This record gives sequence, structure tokens and C-alpha cells, in this order.
Amino acid sequence: MLKYADSHMKLLSRVVWSEGMHLGPHHFQVQSRYFEDSIQFATSALWFASYGLAGLELDADALYNGSVSLLHARGILPDGLPFNMPECDDLPQPRAIADLIPPTREGVLVLLGIPPLRPNGLNCTLDVRSAAPVQGDARYASEPKILHDEISGVDERTVQLGRKNLRLLLDTEPAHDLVTIPIARVVRDGAGHFAYDPAFVPPVVQIGASPRLLQLLQQMVEILDDKGSALSRDAGASRDFSTREIAAFWLLHAINSALAPLRHLLIAKRGHPEELFVELSRLSGALCTFSLDSHPRDLPLYDHQNLTDCFTRLESHIRIHLETVLPTNCIAIPLEAAGDCFYEGKITDPRCLGNSRWVLGIRAGVPDAELMTQVPQLVKVCTPVFVRELVNRALPGMPLTHLPVPPAAISTQVETQYFGISRTGPCWNHMLQTRQVGVYVPSAFPNPELQVLVVLDS
Repeated sequence: MLKYADSHMKLLSRVVWSEGMHLGPHHFQVQSRYFEDSIQFATSALWFASYGLAGLELDADALYNGSVSLLHARGILPDGLPFNMPECDDLPQPRAIADLIPPTREGVLVLLGIPPLRPNGLNCTLDVRSAAPVQGDARYASEPKILHDEISGVDERTVQLGRKNLRLLLDTEPAHDLVTIPIARVVRDGAGHFAYDPAFVPPVVQIGASPRLLQLLQQMVEILDDKGSALSRDAGASRDFSTREIAAFWLLHAINSALAPLRHLLIAKRGHPEELFVELSRLSGALCTFSLDSHPRDLPLYDHQNLTDCFTRLESHIRIHLETVLPTNCIAIPLEAAGDCFYEGKITDPRCLGNSRWVLGIRAGVPDAELMTQVPQLVKVCTPVFVRELVNRALPGMPLTHLPVPPAAISTQVETQYFGISRTGPCWNHMLQTRQVGVYVPSAFPNPELQVLVVLDS
């Protein structure tokens, strides 16, 4: 059975108003607390982690001089108390921190705190002047405000309002029983000056409240978009479905499934960080399918009090697994133009010279039947030096044989014909020595697109 840790502190019984009753402050206090507790109870029951920052602006210049100071902050404290500074609430006093951070400490957390609401206890100080900072352990300080009748616009009255006793402190200090929320992390830069850690993510109620989360989300959308586009191009050019092609399609499915909701969260910026975490976790779990050394059980769990760690780990997992190349035993040797009709490539992987099959793929602006019959007669494959000699002397290169069905490891392309390269003769021996390959394609094949593919033996 689910239990609320603070359910004993909630006042969920309304005041019974009746004719002739004697009114006192208690009635209105209980009435106000009933509404406040009902709202907080409902939000905590309906939404996971319904507290955090909705906006924050820190004074970087003040920190450079050794003082933590807020310019703006709004959000909800863990006990449900809303705040909006300086628009509605007073900013807390700046806090000098130079003497509070040990030299051996890498960084400290800055907390925003307030005394808790004490049932049947002192919660408001009545003898504080409006211009004076709030002191003591009371949650509020009485502050006189002149207000008008909202119906007539006249009839001024002085009303005592409760000013929130908000304060700044560090996690190295005793918080006693204060209700706190971390808002920033202070570190030392290379020169020994204090600076706010840009990688820190405080508890927030919407993604837009954290520049770090927005940056992470923006980068994820861009990476997924680029990866998905590359996979789509490869899939569109394929004419069959090898094992690797099927794996690539599943990877594309995982990427596209994540891209649409992540793009929405980026545009809206008002989603709860848990929504972003769920989408990134779903993508991370799907990417585990393509890895032998990771499992969804190893992924981090959502921690609203430590968003920095859980989001950083998820981001790292996604980046690493998106860069993983799908396993294949087919190696492509890149070719570059080396003059009219000549192409050259370097054999950088020594496995290509071992037990393997060499295949030449060619696509040109001629009918397939002409490619099948003319390529073995006119196209020459050898080393870059020898292939020119072969052309000048009208000698054949390494024997080429048309392959009606290319090896399964090859991701076949539309309108491309494939030819087996026989690894025999002086050309192959010279290739072993120079680790270079040269291809000659006569002008009879306009705008040729070439591939030299090496299928490794299993």
C-alpha cells in the first residue's frame, strides 16, 4: 500500500461555518491551510516529483567576488510552498561563501531553504519591519501592506502579509530542519575563482528551467536526426535485406520512434524532466539490443534530487551505442579519382590480404546487360602503377567474373552489378607488396560509381 511520508502533516478537513459562530484567527488559518494542503496533496498524488525550479537566474559577477546571489527564482519547494522572486517574494540575502568552502573540496551545492510549517507552533514573526531581512526560525515574517478594495478600488486598509523567510546556505552547513532544494553547484575554475557548474541540473518542474537539460535535448535531437538520415539513405539504396540490413532497419526504427517525442519536448520546453528521462530511457533500452555488453537493468533510475548524474549516464549510454557500427564481415576500400578513368585506394586493413573474397561493384549510365558482358573485358584491376601499364599495353588485369548473386555480407545497391576479383597473378602479388589497389574504367561507362568490397571469411 502506498503511503505519503508527510500525510500526518496534512490538514484535509474543511472548516464548518455556521450562523452565530464566534470567529477567530484560527478559523481563517485552518481554512487557508485546508486549501493549501489539498492542492499540495493533489499535485503530489497526480504527478511524480511535483517540486523543483521553474526558472532561475544567478548573479555570476557576484560569485566571482565570492558571494552567491539570486537575480530571479521561481518554483515549488518540496513541501509544496510556491515562490517567485523578486516579482512576488523578496530575494534572500546574498551569501558570502569564500570562507565556507574548504580548499580540498571540488565543489559545493547551494541550497534554497525555509523553516518548515510547524503545526501548533510558531510560524510567523510579528515584530519585523518591512525593510528588514527576515531572521529566526519562523517560516514567515509579518509585513504591512496597504491594499484597496478590489471591487470598488477605494477603501484603503493595512493588511499584514506573511513574507517568506527564504535563505541561502551550502550543503557543507547544517540545515537543521529547514525545507531545502539544491539550486546550483559552485566549483573553482582554472584560476581558482568561484564559478557555477554549467553541467549541474537542479530539481526542476519543467525542462526549460535547466539550460543543461535543454542543451542535452537539443544535441540528442540533432544526433538522432543525423543518424536517422544516414540510415535512411542506406536503406533506400538497398535492393535486398541481408542480416545487416535488417539490423540497420531496427536501429532506424528505434531512432525514429524516439525522435518525434523528443522533438516535441524540445519545442514545448515545459515537460517535466521525468518525461524526458522516460523517452531517453526507452531509446537507451532499445539500443541495448545492438550491444552484447549492456542490458536495460544497468541503466540509471530517475533521481529527482540528482538529475545531473542520471541524465549524464543516459546521455553517455546513448552516444556510445549510436556510434557502435553494426557488425559486418564486409570491408569497403575507399577509392579516389586519380585522373581520367583511373581510381586508386589504400588497403589499410591487413585482413583484406588474408582469407577473403574481393568484389568489384560498378554502376554506370549503361544497361545492366552491357555492364555484365563488357566490364570483365574492359575494366582492369591491379595496383595503381601497373594498371596504367596494362592500359598502355592493352593487357588484362586481375580476372573479373560477374556475380548474379553477390555474397550475403554485401549490402547490395540498386542498379549496381557485382564482379568477383580473382586474387591471382603478378597484380595480386604486387598488391600484397604495395597495399594499394588501382582500377581503370574506360569512358565507355559514363559517370561510373565504384566499390571495392572485401568479404572476410568467417
